[in-house]
Amino acid sequence: MLIEVFSDCFAQRKNYLTEVDTRAKMLFVATAISIILLSQHAYAPLVIFFLSLVFLLSIRIPAKVVLIRLVTPLGLAGMVFLMQIFFYGVTPIVRFNLWGMHLIGYKEGLLSGSLIMAKVIGATSLVVFLSMTTPVNKLFNAARWFKLPNTWIETAMFTYRYIFVLLEDVIIIRDAQKIRLGYKGVMRSLKSLGELAGTALIRAYDQSLSIYEAMVSRGYNEKMFITYTGKFKCADMLASFIFVAILTLLLALNIYFK
Repeated sequence: MLIEVFSDCFAQRKNYLTEVDTRAKMLFVATAISIILLSQHAYAPLVIFFLSLVFLLSIRIPAKVVLIRLVTPLGLAGMVFLMQIFFYGVTPIVRFNLWGMHLIGYKEGLLSGSLIMAKVIGATSLVVFLSMTTPVNKLFNAARWFKLPNTWIETAMFTYRYIFVLLEDVIIIRDAQKIRLGYKGVMRSLKSLGELAGTALIRAYDQSLSIYEAMVSRGYNEKMFITYTGKFKCADMLASFIFVAILTLLLALNIYFK
């Protein structure tokens, strides 16, 4: 399950979204995120969230996997939402006591928090859409075509590759701890988690040294040559028109509800 959530296994499938030119999808996602961030109302972010969800479900990506990818940013957005309600505004709409604390919810905070949460949902859904419809190697190649610095691309490539190497080590260590009842009880669980985190950190450091020495011994000179070989096809042109139509809709919503 973890591999399905974090890897690009769904992007390796062949369907009408994965076959679209990566450059077109990257431009669409970057422009849509910019529009969402500049939105003054929640309509545009929620529309793009709905469309992203429809696109992903249409290529048979399990809703559970999409939800898991959205859980962490939504949790952070929920915390910001609550803080906005109770710490921002002047018009009270709700009052109650919680553990001896008198809390007041404000109308302005509710509106501001709702907008922030909608923006997080919209922008995150776009990133999930791009990552689940585009293989990582194509993303890196397209980034090179857009003239992003080689250092950034190389760092991203190594990071992505060794996330899964370290994840396998973490899973092995965690399973070994479970067999030895390392998570029986609160205190023992905390101790096991600390040992797991420390071991993973040490493994990561040792792995980085080993990989660097291996690459240097094979002639690595801190330069990697990456080129984009994809060609823009008629289907990509159609997809670009659809993307432009969606962006036009987002702009219209921002202008209409301004």
